[in-house]
Amino acid sequence: MLQKIFEGRNLTDMQRFIAIQKFEADKQLAFGVVYAPDELDTHGDFMTAVEIEKMAYDFMMTGKVNAIDTQHDLEENGSKVVESFIARKGDLDFPEGSWVMGVKVFDEELWGAIKKGELTGFSMYGHAKRSPVTIEVQDE
Repeated sequence: MLQKIFEGRNLTDMQRFIAIQKFEADKQLAFGVVYAPDELDTHGDFMTAVEIEKMAYDFMMTGKVNAIDTQHDLEENGSKVVESFIARKGDLDFPEGSWVMGVKVFDEELWGAIKKGELTGFSMYGHAKRSPVTIEVQDE
């Protein structure tokens, strides 16, 4: 989903702000990390690379490539997921194990908002089950 920069709003369910990290203006493509492993999200939760890969593959296998809305209005805006992958070790653009999405934006007004910096990221929306986990942190 395309969304303005997160401004301290309380997010519900599993909404997550993701900055658009790069785009190809001539093709109207926007790219960003949907979820990165072992990084706390806005709810203080995190996922492992294994969990992220499962979620990313499920998204694609269930055919949700049209499920792109604007500002969580839950109305498809015509954009399509054209790339979805798990970043591999050595990727120069994205952290290893991250789910990366490329979205083709067809609507000229929406693309204009991206180019102007009015829409600057993706925000994941969904439902998840929390599982308590104990982690050990070492000082470097």
